[in-house]
Amino acid sequence: MRFISFTPIQKFILSFIALIIGGMLLLLLPCATIKGITIIDAIFTSTSAVCVTGLIVLDTAADFTLFGRLMILILIQLGGLGIMTFSFGLLSFIGGNISIKWRFAFKDIFSELDKVPIKNIFIKVLKYTFIIEGIISIILFSVFIRDFPIGKAVEHSIFHAVSAFCNAGFSTFSNSLEGYRNNIIVNLSISIAIILGGLGFLVLNELFGIRLRAADIFSQLSIHTRLVIIVSILLISFGMAGILMLELNYSLRDISLGESILISFFHSVTCRTAGFNTIDISALRESTHFLIIILMFIGGSPGSIAGGIKTTTIAAIALLIFSKLKGRNQTILWGRALDRDTIDKSTTLIILSIIFLSISIFLMLIIRDFDIGHSFVSVVFESVSAFGTVGLSMGITTELPPMGKIILSLVMLIGRLGPLALIMAITSNKRNIYIEYPTEHIIIG
Repeated sequence: MRFISFTPIQKFILSFIALIIGGMLLLLLPCATIKGITIIDAIFTSTSAVCVTGLIVLDTAADFTLFGRLMILILIQLGGLGIMTFSFGLLSFIGGNISIKWRFAFKDIFSELDKVPIKNIFIKVLKYTFIIEGIISIILFSVFIRDFPIGKAVEHSIFHAVSAFCNAGFSTFSNSLEGYRNNIIVNLSISIAIILGGLGFLVLNELFGIRLRAADIFSQLSIHTRLVIIVSILLISFGMAGILMLELNYSLRDISLGESILISFFHSVTCRTAGFNTIDISALRESTHFLIIILMFIGGSPGSIAGGIKTTTIAAIALLIFSKLKGRNQTILWGRALDRDTIDKSTTLIILSIIFLSISIFLMLIIRDFDIGHSFVSVVFESVSAFGTVGLSMGITTELPPMGKIILSLVMLIGRLGPLALIMAITSNKRNIYIEYPTEHIIIG
């Protein structure tokens, strides 16, 4: 009897789908919700948790029981770390091994596969995750214990620490973190967790391995890590300045300058990956919404828990444009030329993402008369938020009909797996073709 053979990418996608279905079944249990939940809403919530998005159709704090919130937390943790990460660890612990095919498929995510055993990578991933989440939980607990009984304070602390590091954006508060918009400890600790979760495990591994006494710390980092850090800083700074300038005389006009800067910084961090909010997103100007849409589309960094097209992708395209304007044949970065394969993957990834988002937005507009109510920006915002696995919302998610929730669930799943799946698919199926055809020119521009 011949069994169906799945490729690594197919197994990767199926593992996420299986977790989503398992999460849906658990959320359908009577003990998971206060007043019950429909199958569509259970699928949506499970997908949002597994894909670490944070979009909700039910109030996590008010509509789910302690058991239900615990299930959501577990789904966030498993989805954030990635099922394949656990699979790698399980295989190594039971004495198995990773085939050459798997190693090639995942080498763009875990570049250490050719250097160290899978078991070591798995242990490092878990170590970084639980240490960071543990520290953030303790910091948050020091704040929440002032406002809640010890049991609730522990729940809020752990839930927000895991949700922040996994870039999920789920909150056990009905208004997210609006009640703590002026609390520096909560804002900074959540922001740090989001940033660390969005940098990627390989970058964290390099950062934690830096020799602080060395003369040149920067030279110890790989070009990938340098690029990720610099682009992340630029995006956070750009987003913070943009939000502050656009909203200072509008939604922030009655707030002190110091608190306005804190709010702008927090939302610049969270809008690229996480989805927490300390002010009402729907109350922002459309120009601010557009800025946030751009940041959500870019997202975090490769090999991280964050979604989006990734920081290095947009950096590669920016460097390509700069090189072309300078008349260079190669894309240069710190005395090195980026290989053509990286540029081609980046271009393909952006084009496919834009096409997919365009189709999704069009379908969302068709299923309900959003265009009649002049809600085009809301649909674009919600769709990009789902694709970038961000979770920020202008408030239309709860109003969606069942078909809209299904479409948005697919957008979240593809947004979580699509860019990653594309890179792995290109890598695993890569083959050298030595045939060259005659060139021809067409008129453009």
